[in-house]
Amino acid sequence: MMSKITLRSLVISTVLILFLLAACSTPATPTATAEVTSTQAPEAVATPTATPEPAVVWLVAGPDVDPNLHERVLFWVTGQSKDDNFSLEVKDVISPAEAPANLQTVIFLSPTEDIKDIAASLPQTKFVALTDKDLSPGANLSIIKTMDIQAAFLAGYLATLNAPDFRSGALFVDGRPNTANLQDAFLNGGRYFCGRCAPVYAPIVLFPQVGLVPAGADAAGWKAAFDILNQNDIEMLYVPVEGLLPDFLAYLTEKNVKIITPIPPPDNFVSIFVANVESASLTALIELWPQLATLTEGKLINAGVQITFLIPENLSAGRLQLAERIIPDLISGVISPLSVP
Repeated sequence: MMSKITLRSLVISTVLILFLLAACSTPATPTATAEVTSTQAPEAVATPTATPEPAVVWLVAGPDVDPNLHERVLFWVTGQSKDDNFSLEVKDVISPAEAPANLQTVIFLSPTEDIKDIAASLPQTKFVALTDKDLSPGANLSIIKTMDIQAAFLAGYLATLNAPDFRSGALFVDGRPNTANLQDAFLNGGRYFCGRCAPVYAPIVLFPQVGLVPAGADAAGWKAAFDILNQNDIEMLYVPVEGLLPDFLAYLTEKNVKIITPIPPPDNFVSIFVANVESASLTALIELWPQLATLTEGKLINAGVQITFLIPENLSAGRLQLAERIIPDLISGVISPLSVP
């Protein structure tokens, strides 16, 4: 048994050792946290780019514009300008001094005599003139030669070809610059088909027959003009755009008269509608449009003539083929619409 002295010495020794160990231990020095300062440059804020103004297109009516052509080209150019993000401005006349810097295209539906001078004064702008006059193209001027006279000839041919007993006729608006030529071309078209075009049944007159309607006439005015023409029992009538009035067309429906027109009539008059006959001026413009931006020299394009939107019930395939056969000769000039057949 260990003595009390030895036990006491052991306890004292242990206490001393623990004390020495505690004294020798060094307390941990707190580590300072260094503040990190970013040297990265602040992110640049992009400045919005200004949206450029859309290019400008001018549609110019000109002095002798055809209302039919104006209406159809305006409708197409309005839609095309939206698709191409152009700003369209419709004008009667223009002055080069008014042209904005971003004027891209000018379309003349009836060019003035100084069209070449205007085009030369704006060399960065593309010009297109739709005309039946003999104009030559220029560096930035393209010409679409319209064929309204040829279309009138073709309408006279088709109307007389398709009319029972040759009884065809046409009404034209009085006072227009080319009214007399349109009348002559229509008459010559009918005579090209049948010569003297003498009917079998009375009244015996030579067909086709033509009449005039005062400019700006309402449906009553068109009815009155037709009544004069119809004294010779008209079966097939050419009606220009101005005459496509519902009341007048309803009157023709009552008379059982079929019609040929430059544009489709309202849907509820399809029963009397035969076909459209027109100069393909708009078709030529549509085909030229994608080329304008890259043209380095103006082009001369013959618009051609076409028969469209026909009603098979009112125009047989055989008669259509006969009419279409003369179109190449009309376009090439082999057939002259204003010459006596």
